[in-house]
Amino acid sequence: MVIIVYRFDSFRDLTLLQDRINRLFDDSMVRQERQPSPNEAWVPMVDITEDENEIVLWVDLPGVSQKEVDIIINGDQLTLKGEKKFDQTNQRKYLRRERLVGPFSRTFQLNLPVETEEISAAYRNGVLEIHLPKPAESKPRKVSIQTE
Repeated sequence: MVIIVYRFDSFRDLTLLQDRINRLFDDSMVRQERQPSPNEAWVPMVDITEDENEIVLWVDLPGVSQKEVDIIINGDQLTLKGEKKFDQTNQRKYLRRERLVGPFSRTFQLNLPVETEEISAAYRNGVLEIHLPKPAESKPRKVSIQTE
């Protein structure tokens, strides 16, 4: 006997439906210039991994100068702030403009201490990579059991 269990995720299904409807309208409408509205927030996408030695964040920041990004560590919170600027020298007439510009801010609760003096960051190909080393006392260790 085989039992198949389906996991129903209503939010994911609603999001997929909304994406399909948006694509339907985008494909059927005459191409026109679209300006992102001022209330559209630009939020960079982030991947976070953890192992026994460190936490690593990869932040997608295409078109953002590394000079426009601040990394702030305050206790167990990491905040990324910056701005993606619009090229004012570009005088082209857009048929569609979907890439958002403007300031962004993301704060992450780390829930564990990190070695703030050892934090490092590198920016390559539009991806910011941040390494947050764990202190020695927070790393897992094996405890031996004494025999009597």
